[in-house]
Amino acid sequence: MQYGDINLAKSHNVSEFQGIQKSNTSKYNVLVDRYNNLLRRDAVRSEDVRIEIIKHRLTSAKENSIEKIELENELNQLYNERNRISNIIYDIAATTLSFAGEYNLKVIIERRMKLTEHDCYISITQRLHEKCFDIQNEFVLSKLYVIVNLCENGFDNTIIKQSVDQVCQQRIHFDF
Repeated sequence: MQYGDINLAKSHNVSEFQGIQKSNTSKYNVLVDRYNNLLRRDAVRSEDVRIEIIKHRLTSAKENSIEKIELENELNQLYNERNRISNIIYDIAATTLSFAGEYNLKVIIERRMKLTEHDCYISITQRLHEKCFDIQNEFVLSKLYVIVNLCENGFDNTIIKQSVDQVCQQRIHFDF
């Protein structure tokens, strides 16, 4: 089986179409490599961007200024909210596992399984959004792998939903 114009292949080389390779030029570029190293060093996970911005503003704020005090309070509030979110997600996992009995909480919390149980995941995240807090936040999204693990380990939707209802007595509003 042949493709293309056979007559063209007889009269021309492929290199005529691709161009001449420049073997004497160095692929190392000092400016590009330095810039890439700076980018790698300044990389911040998306859920940590807000914290890093506040930290940066804190370093440039004047000592004992109102702005510095407000930024410190905002940073502390962010850390407290993150702890609360993490605790809620982990409590949901622990409560679900207490219904089931034999599972290891450490496996559910530490592993990151591939999502295949989409129906379970969607229904649980909707329940989380209704009962607990807004899930449209980078930090919350980074913790939803625990819900993926619960769904992937075969826990029934109703059991996980009962856990969500038990842990989240009222919806919490965070200032993301």
